[in-house]
Amino acid sequence: MMKRWIQFFKQKGYEFRWAFLAGVLVGTSYIPFPPWALIFCYTPLWLFAVADSTTTKKSFWAGWVTQFTLTLIGFHWIAYTAHAFGQLPWAVSILALLLFCALMHLYIPTAVALGTYLRKRFSLGAIPTLFVIALLHALLERVWPVIFQWHLGYVFIWAKLPIYNLADLVGFEGLSSLVLLFNAWVGSIWLMQKATRKALTHVGLLVAAFAALVIGGAIHGQEWKIFDREVRATVIQANIGNSEKIYAEQGRGFQEFITQRFVNMTQDAFLRHPTTDIFVWPETAFPDYLNQHLLGRKHTNILAQGLSSINRPLITGAYSRDEFSDEKKDQSTYNALFLVDAQANNLDKPYHKTELLAFGEYLPLSEKLPVLLKLLPFISNFGRGKGPQTMAWKFRDETIHWGGQICYEGLYPEFTRKLSEKGTDILVNVTNDSWFGRTFEPNQHLYMTLARAIEVRRPLIRSTNTGISTAILANGDVLQKSPLHEEWSGEFVLKYRHEAPQTFYVRGGHYDWILLLIALVTLLGGGAYYARTRRA
Repeated sequence: MMKRWIQFFKQKGYEFRWAFLAGVLVGTSYIPFPPWALIFCYTPLWLFAVADSTTTKKSFWAGWVTQFTLTLIGFHWIAYTAHAFGQLPWAVSILALLLFCALMHLYIPTAVALGTYLRKRFSLGAIPTLFVIALLHALLERVWPVIFQWHLGYVFIWAKLPIYNLADLVGFEGLSSLVLLFNAWVGSIWLMQKATRKALTHVGLLVAAFAALVIGGAIHGQEWKIFDREVRATVIQANIGNSEKIYAEQGRGFQEFITQRFVNMTQDAFLRHPTTDIFVWPETAFPDYLNQHLLGRKHTNILAQGLSSINRPLITGAYSRDEFSDEKKDQSTYNALFLVDAQANNLDKPYHKTELLAFGEYLPLSEKLPVLLKLLPFISNFGRGKGPQTMAWKFRDETIHWGGQICYEGLYPEFTRKLSEKGTDILVNVTNDSWFGRTFEPNQHLYMTLARAIEVRRPLIRSTNTGISTAILANGDVLQKSPLHEEWSGEFVLKYRHEAPQTFYVRGGHYDWILLLIALVTLLGGGAYYARTRRA
């Protein structure tokens, strides 16, 4: 029996070797690795689908091998998070990782399988099929439900390749689509290799096209180096441990300890940066309610006393409760972002987090089945906000509109587009990445968040509990970055443009998927027409 299983895995391992190679190429070309295989990482899988695969089922399983491999490499931190955040034993956490790898990115094998089916259905050639698979992949990755949205477009900003400047035209999803089309182009060149002159011509065209995008991005980025305003903001990174955060959230102490640490660090930072205009604390940094109608509590008094000594306003994550809510309902509590003055008075309505983390901030289906909350009382169940909103701050006879993002709301392009449409001047992202340790996730989360600043061309400041805290200007300049898992504070000069125009991406560039769909239908229609004329 054992020999039979060994023989089976040897056979399947050899059969799907190119799919495994593609998974390794993708996984080692994504953040935090250099993008060494960016334009050909999916090519081995797709070539297998058009040259070796004989059935839709076989293509699907090849794609599954690829997505499992790349997910295991790039998102191994799921196991750490399940252990640190979910408090699961390591054995269960590893099983959770394997389940995540098996199921989370099934749009990759689905695109390959659909490509194989459509090739047979419309009698497509090998090269058109490569582009069909690339287009299917590009469309599916935009709509497929995933916990952590990612794609290869983000690699450009991570690697500082100027192509990222084109994201204000088509978004980083659009740049990812370009990467996938380049992968299909490389595959077509491979299939042309017997026609040497033709293949070399396409190599030259591919290199020229990529170079044109790099040069074009560099030139385009210069248009956003115009600033006419600035504000100085100092970030406080207190490096509060996971256990202290949990105990504070559950009301089991540590609220005073956490509040005092942030206040002390803020006062120390002010001595170093006396020209600071405003301070920014991370997600739920203030471990209590901060609403105007709840001021006067022990911890808000500590905060007010600390801020009054420096006479500066504060943007901070905290908890919020509606004034007329029922305190017995968990839904009355929100994960929120506040803008307060030096006496802790609310300067505008708090922003309530809209995109909640499943099982971390809400229990799926609990709204329809409240009994689940009784069965699983240890799962937080925050209220859901009403969508993106700005917070207005009077500064030097003008008003600065801060567009708040809490944690991974910064990963959703549509969320930040709405903030831009609402008149945001500066984006502010508050995050707690302490649950991910020193894995790949802090860098992945960072650059995926910074990408939003390029799409809407607004500066973004990011304050985290354990790092990485930083800021990025509208032209793409990333300022100083904090270390991981250390107490730290830093001042940022946020230059911005008063009443900056909306980018093409915000106005309509995010509808580029229509062009992808038209290209897909054209390829399929052309293949069907060619097959019919050939039969005639």
